[in-house]
Amino acid sequence: MVAAILYWGVIAALIGWGLWNILFSIIYVHNHENGNLWFFAILNTLTLIFGAIFMWVMNNAAWQKYWFTTGTKTSPWLGYLLIAYVVLIVLQVIFGRESNKQTA
Repeated sequence: MVAAILYWGVIAALIGWGLWNILFSIIYVHNHENGNLWFFAILNTLTLIFGAIFMWVMNNAAWQKYWFTTGTKTSPWLGYLLIAYVVLIVLQVIFGRESNKQTA
């Protein structure tokens, strides 16, 4: 039971954090504050690492039983979220670049 609550809680947290990042990325691109996207890209990289480790643990039944004393069936949603985070990080890096102003 604890493993299932934790699993779906982490998925909900990743969805919430991703939507929050998408919203603020759109705001920053609209306001031409592209440098702020680098900070979000770094935070999303750390989130991606956490999500990948969590997926690795949750996809191994023996590790689930070791860490949570119970097991749960996993769904592909966590993998889809991690792929979405990779796409989000790449977009934030691309849009986060500042153009160099040439001086006269």
